[in-house]
Amino acid sequence: MPIINHAIPNLINGISQQPDTLRLSSQAENQVNGMSSVVEGLKKRPPTEFVKKIQSSQLGNAFIHTINRDTTERYILIIKDDSLSVYDIDGTAKTVVDGTAGSWGTYIDDSNPQDAFECVTVADYTFIINKNFATYMQAASGTTRPFEAIYSCTQGVASTKYEIKINGTTYDYTTTDTASTFDVTNIVTNLVSDIGSLSGFTITNLGTHIYFSHASDFTIQAVDGYGSQASQVLKGTAQNFTDLPDTAVNGMVIEIQNDAGNQFDNYYVEYQSDSSTDTGVWVETVKPNTTAAQLKNDVNYSSMPHLLIRTADGNFRYTPADGSTYTISTVDYTTPQWGGRVCGDESSAENPSFIGNKITDVFFHRNRLGFISGETIFMSRSGEFFELYPETVTANLDTSPIDIAVSHSKVSLLRSAVPFQEELLVFSDQSQFIVSGSQALTPKNVNINVTTEYEASLNAKPVSQGRSVYFPFNKGEYSGVREYFVNVDSDTNEAADTTAHVPKYLPKNIFKIAIASNQDILACLSSESAEVTTLYVYQWYHGNNEKLQSAWHKWTFGNTTDNKILNIDFIDTKLYLLMQTSDGVEIHSIETAPAHKDPDATYLSHLDRKVNESTSGLTKSYNSGTNQTTITLPYTIDNTMEMVTRNVTGSSTIANQGRATSNKIV
Repeated sequence: MPIINHAIPNLINGISQQPDTLRLSSQAENQVNGMSSVVEGLKKRPPTEFVKKIQSSQLGNAFIHTINRDTTERYILIIKDDSLSVYDIDGTAKTVVDGTAGSWGTYIDDSNPQDAFECVTVADYTFIINKNFATYMQAASGTTRPFEAIYSCTQGVASTKYEIKINGTTYDYTTTDTASTFDVTNIVTNLVSDIGSLSGFTITNLGTHIYFSHASDFTIQAVDGYGSQASQVLKGTAQNFTDLPDTAVNGMVIEIQNDAGNQFDNYYVEYQSDSSTDTGVWVETVKPNTTAAQLKNDVNYSSMPHLLIRTADGNFRYTPADGSTYTISTVDYTTPQWGGRVCGDESSAENPSFIGNKITDVFFHRNRLGFISGETIFMSRSGEFFELYPETVTANLDTSPIDIAVSHSKVSLLRSAVPFQEELLVFSDQSQFIVSGSQALTPKNVNINVTTEYEASLNAKPVSQGRSVYFPFNKGEYSGVREYFVNVDSDTNEAADTTAHVPKYLPKNIFKIAIASNQDILACLSSESAEVTTLYVYQWYHGNNEKLQSAWHKWTFGNTTDNKILNIDFIDTKLYLLMQTSDGVEIHSIETAPAHKDPDATYLSHLDRKVNESTSGLTKSYNSGTNQTTITLPYTIDNTMEMVTRNVTGSSTIANQGRATSNKIV
């Protein structure tokens, strides 16, 4: 059989599990610790740089979240053992003040934090949700209003009898032809005089009006000899806003019913007076509490997502959003507070759909804070992340909260949401939905539609980059990753299987996907015991409307007995790894930028766990007697380790080697 010669330009397309006859010439059967570059070809993967050891104990199944606040402040949040800790990206521990009533409260008390929590960071606020915690309302709040009514003398008429009937008893005053007798204020004064004091009643003369209140319900009626057109009484309700008197007692509440000029009936208004000017106005308010009905208007802060606040001193405060205050350097600050119902009642201003249920994800979209719960999606008022109720029930404002439910033939319990191309891509286990609207997302134009129907494994939150969203799915004993995108040629939504050519490559139980925003590289992390030190890496390249590179391969980092990758996240072109070793927990970084080199060198040293003189925890001392320098590493060496140093003398480079079996190198 003749020898077949075939040129292979470069192995830049990772591995393929296809038969040799179907495999691309740029694909290999296996690729470990390589990096596929369309510019530099196949090369060794970049090394890890040791950043800092952050603790000596192990973290286990801790929840870990990376906060990328700005170009100068990046942090790592860790929730473990019913407590919370924060480190900057260089490993320096930050002070975290517990602003709860107890020792970190019960909200972060969970035996499996890795699966229990989700976070989203907006500026200085990180919203933390416990997916196992059901939300609920506080007990009835606000002052209980008495039963109250207001009598108005609207017109003074000569020789006319004015009557007020209270609980069946009639009180009256009759005017004469004398002008002073049918002055409105005179009529009111005489009616008040005739009534006198009634047991249990509070009666107030307001000039042209009389205010009545009682702890128990009562009946009241206004009658006059002018066809009952010269007086009126309002008790609890009014037909139109224009029927309201021009003055009342501060705090009096009246329900407006059947207002012909407003389609949003019914609603409540409260009289608010200004004592300095002796004037007042009627403003929209909530339904008042009575002895018979107590309204729950406020959410229970302890059951709602909690906050991690980056405070003015550069540290952090963990707290419920309850409006509490704290002091830093003699300056008082107020914690944000979840807003309650400010108008209407439980029918006209309904509770958010997540109340009474568990929140499964939190997101930020179109200047709104959003929650997913069950089959519903809720978004706060526009620009007001803590306001959960509309500011008015008399109009459907564009800024009002948005509360929608999916409609599908399948049970669609929503699990995750990702902003995508000015829309919101929402995932259930079996379907994907698009929440869309016009340029300004409002309650009037929002809609939700099924976009694709692919099963998803959402232990790992989907991630977006550019025009695509990547999410994992199960393949029996293996996993796959789909790329969701909009096909510009057909204007349809698709979710292509990026692992179609490697169906038995990615392990099951993918729990974290990280993606570089400025580079076409993605990394997956599995919780399978045999895979805890392995990253599965995907690289791609688009050109001329084609995907010219689709490369899967893997990076390995030590043995699984002593090591475990706890978390991965990209910041710019650096991949940060939180690594658990026999020595504790360490932060490592991998620079994935092309053509990366060692400082002041023309090459890159492929040594994992690299340190340099400025690395935190590294010390060195020189012994003039032995002419030796002892370097103490910031971590413990598990086995024999080679050390390479580089001395630059003029233009020559001299390599010196040392050997160590402990964390000291001589």
